[in-house]
Amino acid sequence: MKCSLCGFEFEEKDVQTACKGCPIAGLCHMVKCPNCGYEMPGETGLLKALKSLRSKEHGTTGRKG
Repeated sequence: MKCSLCGFEFEEKDVQTACKGCPIAGLCHMVKCPNCGYEMPGETGLLKALKSLRSKEHGTTGRKG
């Protein structure tokens, strides 16, 4: 996943949800960038599937750096 604000790339699975104390935290899919703290929506299942397919085609892991 790439942060929309700072461009930092990270794995969504390695990040905790943005609002731990929020009453709707279980329904919310926001993630917080570990670099700058910007909150953004998580990747959809469709986007994850497309990235996985693309990385298999190109023989890469889908991550830069």
